Amino acid sequence: MAKFEVNVYLSYSQFCVFLSSLDQPYNDWSDRSYTQGFSWRVGSASFRALVDEGDHKIDLFINEEVPKLSADVVRAFKVPFTVNNRNIEVGSISDVLSLELVDGDYALQVEFVSPHANGLYEIKIRLNKGRCDFEILKADAEINEQGDFDINATPAS
Repeated sequence: MAKFEVNVYLSYSQFCVFLSSLDQPYNDWSDRSYTQGFSWRVGSASFRALVDEGDHKIDLFINEEVPKLSADVVRAFKVPFTVNNRNIEVGSISDVLSLELVDGDYALQVEFVSPHANGLYEIKIRLNKGRCDFEILKADAEINEQGDFDINATPAS
């Protein structure tokens, strides 16, 4: 069990979690993946951020108890994520953080929080051992929860 807090500069309106071993870790976005708020393929998950770019406070929780969503969460997602070769990266095209995790299946929960009074945006990342389904836990007006999920992203070119 662990908790980390770091600042990461996000760009291109996306927050990404991917296996370090991927040659092309970033995903293209289909129309549906854009409206559902995430672009997913095995080993890589990207999530639509609340703003195009800027500094974000990242709270990373590994195998910690998952509380109910707080009132300041604007949008939140849960997707499956499998770690192999122990190394993953979190961040965006312009800034990433490398982590080492135990291999296996994880439930990856990403929560985008309203900006703080100082204007800093916050993202809570929860990685818990185990399996899960794809789920939109909370949607704002920009996210469309209706219809099937697109879970077949292609690598960005």
